[in-house]
Amino acid sequence: MVEGINYTVLKSRRKTISITVQQERVIVRAPIGMNDERINGFVKEHAAWIRKKLAEYNGAANRFAGVREGKTVLLDGVEKPLVLGSKGNFEKDGVVYLKELKSAQNFFKKMRSFLLVEKTALLARTVGGCPEDVSVRDFKARWGCCDANKRIRLNWRLSMLPPDLQDYVLVHELCHLKHMNHSSAFWAEVKKILPDYASRKKRLKEYAFLTLLYR
Repeated sequence: MVEGINYTVLKSRRKTISITVQQERVIVRAPIGMNDERINGFVKEHAAWIRKKLAEYNGAANRFAGVREGKTVLLDGVEKPLVLGSKGNFEKDGVVYLKELKSAQNFFKKMRSFLLVEKTALLARTVGGCPEDVSVRDFKARWGCCDANKRIRLNWRLSMLPPDLQDYVLVHELCHLKHMNHSSAFWAEVKKILPDYASRKKRLKEYAFLTLLYR
């Protein structure tokens, strides 16, 4: 612990040191030979930034307490009451009924995933690219991906996000059809479609906790 900050050190054959804040976890990645004194010093230098990121996470945690506790569920960014122990998985009169929390994946894939595929096809006309295939998967730590074969894979949890954040992820992956990297040219392409993409990208982090739920 340094400056009241608990963190985990992961050492590998890398040349530089970095810090990432993944929800409530602070992870320091460092070269194998780097000593504790230098690592501690690096954390101290970035203590203010780390606290800011942790505060942002705690704010989101309080905001979505009902979702985390399994009392509500997000549909297109809107919290809906959640009832567990039902005989099936369905939505009725603004209430979502699930057999159990793990049934969320089946519910969203059956009731919502086709909408993500349709939205991707519509946005593809604007972006100017045509994926070879679009499918919905269960990812652990990402919202989507686009491979070299122009196949786009989307996290089923996208259906929980507000529509404008869904659009950001879909446009992001569609732009990879032209640039298979995160170069300045790639981001310029994203900006042409979504001039406010930076603010959407930042807001998306508030929903990162969803990738850990319903497993």
